[in-house]
Amino acid sequence: MSVLLVALTLTSCVEDTDYATPQINCEEPTLTGQEVSMETILNQWIAENDTDGDNIVEYNETENPIEFDSDYDNYIVGYVVSDDKTGNFYKELYLQNDPVNPTKSIKLAVDFRSLYTKYDLGRKVYVYLHDLALNKNRGEMVLGEMINNQVDDMRENRAKENILRNCDAVAVTPVTIASPSEVDDTYLGMLVEFDNMQFDLSLIDITNPENSSTFVDPYDNYDSHRMITSCDDNSQIRLETSTFASFKDDTLPQGQGSVKGVLARDYGDNFYVLRVSSPDDFSFTGDRCDPVLLDCNNPNPIGGSNVVFDEDFESYANYTTALPGWTNTNVNGGNNLFQVRSYSGAHYMQCSAYNSGEAPLEVWLVTPAINLDSSTDEELTFETKTGYNNGAALSVFVSTDFTGDVSTAEWMMVDAEIANGPSSGYQSSFTSSGSVDISCLDGDVYVAFKYLGGDGGVTTTFQVDNVKVTGN
Repeated sequence: MSVLLVALTLTSCVEDTDYATPQINCEEPTLTGQEVSMETILNQWIAENDTDGDNIVEYNETENPIEFDSDYDNYIVGYVVSDDKTGNFYKELYLQNDPVNPTKSIKLAVDFRSLYTKYDLGRKVYVYLHDLALNKNRGEMVLGEMINNQVDDMRENRAKENILRNCDAVAVTPVTIASPSEVDDTYLGMLVEFDNMQFDLSLIDITNPENSSTFVDPYDNYDSHRMITSCDDNSQIRLETSTFASFKDDTLPQGQGSVKGVLARDYGDNFYVLRVSSPDDFSFTGDRCDPVLLDCNNPNPIGGSNVVFDEDFESYANYTTALPGWTNTNVNGGNNLFQVRSYSGAHYMQCSAYNSGEAPLEVWLVTPAINLDSSTDEELTFETKTGYNNGAALSVFVSTDFTGDVSTAEWMMVDAEIANGPSSGYQSSFTSSGSVDISCLDGDVYVAFKYLGGDGGVTTTFQVDNVKVTGN
């Protein structure tokens, strides 16, 4: 590799052409031109694409790249927050504008690998903008090279000319996000950290950890998504792992704790994902916080001809939110609630965080008291359906001490089948919960449907119908 050139001859960090071998010697680059901030060029892109003047580029507005010509001799400064050593990042560098308190981030698309050998985690780099272009790609702001009228990967020699590294690699402090329900575009491309997290119980075998799921589903071709759940509010984010990652066959961590990674979007730009550099980014050393799961362990057949409770919502008009005896409450005080909706003559309750303006959006729909004193072997059933699914937002609980305030009751989660998919459009039919055994409960019982999502995050539309309890 020749000495890097940017406008005038610059001195590079190294002159070794072997990108597979970590470099040790380093000389500070000689910089020409002026530094411009990431915010400046990102705002320039917004100005070019904001057609309605609200300073926000909506999904339906045309997204046009901005190009920097060959005479543009200015550069941006960033700190590397991705590490491709294990193969979970591929031909890309995520940069943020500060190692401790970042406000902006950007992704560099490059056409070569083993970037960690020169652009390692925390490395300060200078990116000259001449001959490059900026555009949004699959939900992320990407700086690359204009090839065939689109922003594509920088060719290797272009990348080596335009990306210079400082000799300093500093410690990067992850930005702490309270829970996945508070994720939004502000954090895209940054190194973030979530505390009090654990993998979804469906992926973990507590009694035989070696039988737990691996980072990658062996049937996936490109990326695998594994749900990580917050112990604080039960919200979730998908861990995205490449099928080419060296740790793809490692079993998932069993416990609960913190995880750090780059916040990104999935390939289809349908939902947020967390991408880690290696399993070392997990510190799941604490005890799991799985919710109390109702387990009646009744050896007798459940259900029967005695209908204890039955609600199909057919008697209510569209957009009704106040149902007699039901509790429909937004925990954060907003106006968004479950509401009656209909399709093809069938009525159901529906909730979605899409365009709600709330992040998080936490809404509980609780049945009237269902008295079980005059029946035995009771069975709970219900149906759910999703639309534009970009994350699990619904969970179902039961309680025997609910008095009107969901925060003071003791809730037990039920083991039921919940609808899952598709990411575009709606399911063609409802998903049955299966038989839920509630026969060990007595007196007044309440069933709660909890929706937890957030505008800009998990916005899946969930529909609930045919809530029924039968027994003998």
